[in-house]
Amino acid sequence: ELNTKMEIAYRHVGLQVVESDLKSFYEEVLGFELTGTMRLSPEESEAIFGISRGTDILFGVCHGLAVELFVVNSPLSPTFGHICIEATQPHAIAAAAMDGGYRVHTRSRNGVETFFISDSNHNTFEVKAKV
Repeated sequence: ELNTKMEIAYRHVGLQVVESDLKSFYEEVLGFELTGTMRLSPEESEAIFGISRGTDILFGVCHGLAVELFVVNSPLSPTFGHICIEATQPHAIAAAAMDGGYRVHTRSRNGVETFFISDSNHNTFEVKAKV
């Protein structure tokens, strides 16, 4: 369940971080401002990122950039790192990715489809409809 103080930005960068860095690095060094939290289930984590574990996600802003911080206490590979983009034709991007043999996971929430597309090196892109 999403717990947020403000609407989450569609365009954002998702980073996998160690919990001990949250305050000392992201808040104190980079000025990260927390706007909300969410728990990602192991099932959805596996479907999107190929990681069979749940994790807490912290949403925030860092110098105008929307950031999602996926909290883990030990390095993981693959990672939760991703880039979210808005596109006028997200379905076409997903179709082209599928045609190219790339991994595509479609998530439907509240009647809105979001596509998670990974390249051959496991770089993941979250593609949403431009609003």
